[in-house]
Amino acid sequence: MCLTLPAKVISSDGYRADILASGKKQKVKIGLSEKIQAGDWVLFTGDYLIKKITECEAQEIFNLLGSYKKAKPENLSPDLRNILESASQRDLKKEEIEYLLSLENESDLEAIYSEANIIRKASIKDHICVHGIIEFSNHCRNNCAYCGLRCDNRIVRYRMATEEIVESALQAVNEKGYKILVLQSGEDEYYTEERLIEIIKKIKEKCRAFIYLSIGERPRSVYENLKKTGANGVLYRFETSNPKIYKQLHENDSLSDRLENLKIMKKLGYVISTGMMVGLPGQTVSDLADDIIMMRELGTFMPSFGPFIPTLGTPLADEKNTGAEMILKIIATTRLAMPKARIPVTTAMETIGGEAFRQKAFMAGANSVMFNLTPDKYRENYSIYANKFFDREKRYEKWALFKGELSYQMLENELQIKI
Repeated sequence: MCLTLPAKVISSDGYRADILASGKKQKVKIGLSEKIQAGDWVLFTGDYLIKKITECEAQEIFNLLGSYKKAKPENLSPDLRNILESASQRDLKKEEIEYLLSLENESDLEAIYSEANIIRKASIKDHICVHGIIEFSNHCRNNCAYCGLRCDNRIVRYRMATEEIVESALQAVNEKGYKILVLQSGEDEYYTEERLIEIIKKIKEKCRAFIYLSIGERPRSVYENLKKTGANGVLYRFETSNPKIYKQLHENDSLSDRLENLKIMKKLGYVISTGMMVGLPGQTVSDLADDIIMMRELGTFMPSFGPFIPTLGTPLADEKNTGAEMILKIIATTRLAMPKARIPVTTAMETIGGEAFRQKAFMAGANSVMFNLTPDKYRENYSIYANKFFDREKRYEKWALFKGELSYQMLENELQIKI
């Protein structure tokens, strides 16, 4: 579901309420059983009031979804001012994207973060979507140069049984109120087409959820049958738009094949989540600009990008870590280049920036967060990179998740996707 900005109740007749939100008065339907009265703080989305909260919680959410002060045009360089003015009117050009990614002055950076957040609010409002991810296997047949799950690594391997995966999904949806789940694994051939169909079918029979698959390369026929069974989206990164860098990461694979697979998935009707790794050895600002353009050209619904993190046991273990500032620039620039995209704060981002990074990312234009729902006994062994961040508190669950038919209607209206 989604977290949204709080509002204060002005009056209520038990069926409808007048609320004050962002300084504006509006009327909403009451979609909860609790009694509401003037002075109460609530969360609302669309035309519905959905949850009662305390004033303290309201302030915490306001702080989380705050924003940088809007920059005065006269304080900006002519080039930056022109780019920011153009962002809401047309697609940004490559040289403009490169310019934004090359900014280093603090006031310039705050200006692009502020503008990105303004565009986010105008395009998709103050909705912070909460996703859940279940990492069901760390076996992988591949030997990717950056990945801690590469087949040559000696790590403790695990595979979740079908019933464990299904039970984890049902608990997330039916007990907690999650609506969007990512089922992720290494490229593990143990999970045949038949097993994957069984998993998806059993989840869909017992709960209503939007399911992203992050299972790597499979034949078209497999993805076609998984879509027919009930899978909705794919999380499938192209990792870099530079063929030479891609070859360094995947010695026996090609970027063109990767991109062709993405195009096939889109034709099959999957909602696409894809993107790049930021900070790869040899990667330039020009490459990153191409990456953002590629996400846009692929019609990416949810850009999925994250920092390169050197990991023990990989050929790139001694390379330099990606800085948090570059990730913030990528988030803001992606928002300016793709105003309606759903941009998540990924676990990898929080690994390099900590939980405090989440608020900075939202203020720079991100609008979703992904919580790890992998069972405790497996979680630490999904060692795709070092020192993986895990939010044990998951504070936003209590604000953003709730159950019932109304919650599905609102989510479908907000995301324009069918669950």
